[in-house]
Amino acid sequence: MQSSVIESWLVPLFVVSLLYVGAFAVTFSVLMPVQRMVLPELANNASILFLPHGVRVLTAWLFGWRAVVLLAPGGLLTHAYLYGTAGFSSGYFFAALFGIFCATSTFWIFAKLGMDFHQEQATMISWREIVLAGSFASVINVAGTSYFYGSDIRSSSAYFIGDLGGLLACMVILMLGFRWMRTART
Repeated sequence: MQSSVIESWLVPLFVVSLLYVGAFAVTFSVLMPVQRMVLPELANNASILFLPHGVRVLTAWLFGWRAVVLLAPGGLLTHAYLYGTAGFSSGYFFAALFGIFCATSTFWIFAKLGMDFHQEQATMISWREIVLAGSFASVINVAGTSYFYGSDIRSSSAYFIGDLGGLLACMVILMLGFRWMRTART
């Protein structure tokens, strides 16, 4: 029983949290300084390559509803880093929740509409389905965060582009990693 809990919850929780915080750190420590030099007019926290969205979508695809629990520590920790204690006022906190719930709810909505893209339902990985779900998840995320942050259309557009760009970047990294693993075995 204890081994089952560790394998099914604690290990994924640790890995997803580590990946989310790592993606966040790369986004805000490496990518955002470059973006500020090239596009200084964008809102401070609107990255046009937001890697954590890729982690959210892939986690929701792999783990279904459990992704909410797995994403919560990393999502809330990075949110606290960005906004401090002010980030836990009602508006900012609900914006963080939109980020945590957006991908999982999108996969659930698609499944209810007869398009179950979850990993366990697939006979083969369909990257197009994941990108489609990730795009809709971004729409949900952008709608919620824009509402609670009071973002203008320019920032909202940057959030959407960043979410989609981050998802695509994570998928390219995964594909290259899988290719490298296949060639390393031969």
